[in-house]
Amino acid sequence: MDTFPGKVLHAVDYRSAEGFKGKSVLVVGSGNSGMEIAYDLAVAGATTSIVIRSELHLVSKEVWNVAMTLYRYLPAWAIDKVVLLMCAVVFGDTARYGLRRPAIGPFTAKLTTPAYPVVDVGTYAKIRSGEIRVLQAGLKSVRGSDVEFADGQRHAFDAVIFATGYRSTTNQWLKSDDGLIGDDGMAARSYPKHWKGENGLYCAGMVRRGIYGSYEDAELIAQDISKQRRSSDSSKKAADPTLPCIVMHQA
Repeated sequence: MDTFPGKVLHAVDYRSAEGFKGKSVLVVGSGNSGMEIAYDLAVAGATTSIVIRSELHLVSKEVWNVAMTLYRYLPAWAIDKVVLLMCAVVFGDTARYGLRRPAIGPFTAKLTTPAYPVVDVGTYAKIRSGEIRVLQAGLKSVRGSDVEFADGQRHAFDAVIFATGYRSTTNQWLKSDDGLIGDDGMAARSYPKHWKGENGLYCAGMVRRGIYGSYEDAELIAQDISKQRRSSDSSKKAADPTLPCIVMHQA
C-alpha cells in the first residue's frame, strides 16, 4: 500500500461519500459496514467495487424482524427455513451476482458463530444493476493505483476503504476485571454465563451474538442489579460502596 497514490482508510474513519463522486473506489469487506459503505458510495456517484470472498446471508430488515419475532416460538432450524424462503422471494438467487449463501442457516449461524447476516439497505439492487461491481478474489498486490487480485484480474482505483472488522480495546483501559474479559478483549466466559463478573462488574454484548445478544445481556444485568438492591433493602444493610459497572460492546 506504500505505493498507492490514492486515499486509504478503514471503515471506522469513513464518514460520508463526500469527495468520492466520479472516483473509482474499492471496498474491501462485505459485512454490514462494507455493504452499507458501498451503497453510500454508489448513490453518491462513485464507481464502486466491493470484494466479497466469503459466503454470506443477505436479509432484508423486514425478514430479519420476522426471524427475531419467531425466536420466542420456533427452533432455529425452523426459523432458518422461513427466513430462506422469504429471502428467495425477496432477492431470488443471490449467487448469480457473487453473493453465495453458507450451508448453515442464517439464524443458526447467528446463534453459534460470530457471523451475522447482512441486512440489505439497497446494496443488492445496485449490484444487480451493475452500479456496484462484485470482485470475488482477494487482493494479491498493489502497484501504484493498480490492484491485482488472486484470480489474475487487475483494476485501477482512486481510493480503497477497508471494512475488515474491528477489535475490542477493552483490555487497553480495563486493567483488573477478575477474569471477566479474555485476552481478545471480549468476554472470557462462554455464553450464557459470560455477563457477570466480580465486584459489581458486568459485560453486555461481548460474546459476538449481535444486537439481540446485547439486549439479552442488558436484561439479565438489570434483573441482577434489581435483585441485589431488593435484597439489600429488605435486610436493611448499609449500602454497598461498590457501584455496578457495565462494559458494553456494539457488534
